[in-house]
Amino acid sequence: MRFFKRIVRDESGVTAVVVALSLVMIFAFAVLTIDLGFVQLARTQLQNAADAAALAGASALAASNGDQSVAIAEAKNFAAFNVAVQDKDRSVVITDSCVTFPEPTKVRVLTHRTHDTGDPVGLHFLKVINPLKDNEANITATATAAVLSICGPKCLRPFCPPDRWDDADSNGIWTPDDEYNDLNTNGLWDPGEPLIEDYNGNGVWDPEEFYDPYLTGYRAPDDIGVQVTLHLLNSNNDFKAEWYYSVRFPPINSGESWDPGADIYRELIEGDRCEPFSIGIVDQLALEPGGMVGPTNQGLDALIAKDPTAEWDPVTKTIINSAYPVSPRIVLCAAFNPTYGVDSGPPKYVTVAKVMALFVEGHVGADIVGRFMRAVAEGDPDPDCPGGFLYNVCLVE
Repeated sequence: MRFFKRIVRDESGVTAVVVALSLVMIFAFAVLTIDLGFVQLARTQLQNAADAAALAGASALAASNGDQSVAIAEAKNFAAFNVAVQDKDRSVVITDSCVTFPEPTKVRVLTHRTHDTGDPVGLHFLKVINPLKDNEANITATATAAVLSICGPKCLRPFCPPDRWDDADSNGIWTPDDEYNDLNTNGLWDPGEPLIEDYNGNGVWDPEEFYDPYLTGYRAPDDIGVQVTLHLLNSNNDFKAEWYYSVRFPPINSGESWDPGADIYRELIEGDRCEPFSIGIVDQLALEPGGMVGPTNQGLDALIAKDPTAEWDPVTKTIINSAYPVSPRIVLCAAFNPTYGVDSGPPKYVTVAKVMALFVEGHVGADIVGRFMRAVAEGDPDPDCPGGFLYNVCLVE
């Protein structure tokens, strides 16, 4: 009888069982922690690869003027620059189908480590916990990047031509409404009613020439690669199409001040100085007095000398043979609204309609030969920014 009582009171066997079960649980949690850490590492690596690939694809989409095949190739390249664990760290390889375009200006990238794609993440201890499972995990990551139009950039060059308008009489001069004496007060010009102002001298009433920054103005992608020669115009002369005024920064309407002068003007052209003011639509830029021929010529010489081998490739519509990732000969400049013309001030000023990007191919004196292109810029994202020459990319998902 005492023997059985001793067995009931003896707890050493129970303790051994509890310890054994605890060890099993501790081991299970330990191996689970190891595998979960492995999964989390793979997920982070795949997300980094997706982010980089989406941003690269969006940049390529913008630079190629919407060529999705170029964007896909660039996204695949940048994904492969990244690694993610599989059985060990391996390059993240994606296919064309992993790069999609939910909108014309967006690029979505899917990165993966899955059974279906033949690259699952190898785990270490999952099968110990559940013998029915294999030691593999399926993980994916996605990222979406967008191309954003940019307004209000800084670092503009001090050139400002008029934006393009519908030049009905092809004389390069903005023609406003002719004025007439409406004898019968019907609100229309009728033959025989005298003209008070007949700007082109043709004896009949002509309406104002048409301008719209989105419809007639310079714009991307339509004008990408188009060559233009901009002639320097003295501030005392009336403006003409494809002639530019030398302008001062900051905008008059900003209330800020800066030291003007020929040296600063030249340094702005050659890129040794960056104007620190955001230039946007309806900003008012004062005209430099006179022609600024000498400083313009000197600045253009210095600018081209910084990257003398860079040239425009008409096939890819990009810059090739540059010594820089982004050629310094890609410049930003404002275009002014021709309907406002030149305000007499003082000082005389023009009103900004948009900001454009040009690759400076060369110059003849102070006349600039360039090609329109798209360029990355810092500024304010604005889907309605006219022109569409300036952009940046960012992750949106």
